[in-house]
Amino acid sequence: MASQSALRTEDRAMGDIVQGLVPIAAAIFIGWGARKTGLIPAELWGGVNKLAYLVLLPALLFVTIASAGSLGGEAAPFLVIATGAFVAMAVIALLLKPVLHTDGPSFTSVFQGGLRWNGFVVLALGQQAFSADQAALLALVFAPTVPLINVLCVAVLSVWGAHEGRVSPSRVAFRIATNPLILGCGLGALASFTPLLREPLLLDTAELVGRGALPLILLTVGASLDFSAISAKPAMLAAATALKLLVAPAVFIGLGMAFGLPADIIPVLAAVGAAPGAASSYVLAKELGGDAELTAGHVTVTTVLAFLSFPLWIGAVS
Repeated sequence: MASQSALRTEDRAMGDIVQGLVPIAAAIFIGWGARKTGLIPAELWGGVNKLAYLVLLPALLFVTIASAGSLGGEAAPFLVIATGAFVAMAVIALLLKPVLHTDGPSFTSVFQGGLRWNGFVVLALGQQAFSADQAALLALVFAPTVPLINVLCVAVLSVWGAHEGRVSPSRVAFRIATNPLILGCGLGALASFTPLLREPLLLDTAELVGRGALPLILLTVGASLDFSAISAKPAMLAAATALKLLVAPAVFIGLGMAFGLPADIIPVLAAVGAAPGAASSYVLAKELGGDAELTAGHVTVTTVLAFLSFPLWIGAVS
């Protein structure tokens, strides 16, 4: 009887995840269709993405974290383990370099593919299928991991990318310090200790502005999909995809279990680990001499396959 009850609970969890993923997949498909058909002119997508990234998403992160109930002692160990998991993925990718037998720019794309995660898709899933506290943890994880991942990826691109000249450390530091996602997370965390930042008028305004973030982000994710890039270097694409959708979730879940995180937090780690590649990796590859076409293919493939990996990994630990 106990095993049957556990199976029913797992089935319900899987159903919640799949139900949460359907509107996300639909929004991404609509974005792809709007770009492919020319319904939304190509030149407008950059402005839409900038609006969501600079204004709407920071507001959503702020209000999600500021409005969450007390996370008690769960937040700190979760953030430490999530950050450690990203470091572990960086080490694994570096150890694989001699085995991959590929050129420097292609390796940087594999490295970015294993490390960068599309947190926007995960946030959307959190809003659909997770509790308020779980969604708040998903929002919090941006704060330590965005600067870490940027530093690691820029460092690898500086060594193996085909860029001209040196990458300025001061420029990298400035970009990290002024990153709107980090600022939104920081202000949300600060609101826990500052009543002024929890004023209903401020929170209501941020909530209203933030409501538009995820729909626009998902549409732009769809618009950025490039299926023509899938044929670029299939072996390296397969390696980067396996790192992102097979190795990363196992590392995140494994570390969470090894360090005894509560059972209701392990699915949050699984969601972060199983996230698809981020479109920002393509921009960085273009800027710093990575293999941009391989990166575009990786983002496309992992975005599509993530809708299989999400329910499998999260359902397995729910």
